[in-house]
Amino acid sequence: MSSDDFAATVSRTMRAGYPEALTHSRSVSALAAPSFAAAMMGRHVLGVMPVERGSLLFTVVDVAGHPELEGHSIHEAFKEHEWRVLAVGPATSRHSASSTDTLGGFRTYGPAFDWRPPHGRILRHDDRVVLVTTRRGLDFLITGVQPLPVVRCRHPAH
Repeated sequence: MSSDDFAATVSRTMRAGYPEALTHSRSVSALAAPSFAAAMMGRHVLGVMPVERGSLLFTVVDVAGHPELEGHSIHEAFKEHEWRVLAVGPATSRHSASSTDTLGGFRTYGPAFDWRPPHGRILRHDDRVVLVTTRRGLDFLITGVQPLPVVRCRHPAH
């Protein structure tokens, strides 16, 4: 099957499954890119959801060592266009995650997560959180380096 055949098959399937949707991806590279990005980031990424021209990453992060999370309420830890806390669980357990587990121990810790934590709950150093984040937001959390702002060029009118 060529990439064009694959793209056509995916497009037909998406159109049949979501007939009211306004847009559909037909590009094989656009369909594969989020999964490739997740694989490159290793165990930090649980899954990827394409959204318009970008992607949302679902990740598990230990709160300890992240000043943007630790000591803040779930509401305060929210950073618009960067990340949002979805669930909170314990960072430590009698089980340890395998270094090859791309879910970062999520299978082990999953049942202990509170998927409806109150917005006022304070995140502690011994917490682990499930986040939905942008690639830029995850880069910031992992490296601690604030990314440069996105600069949009304007072309002068002729």
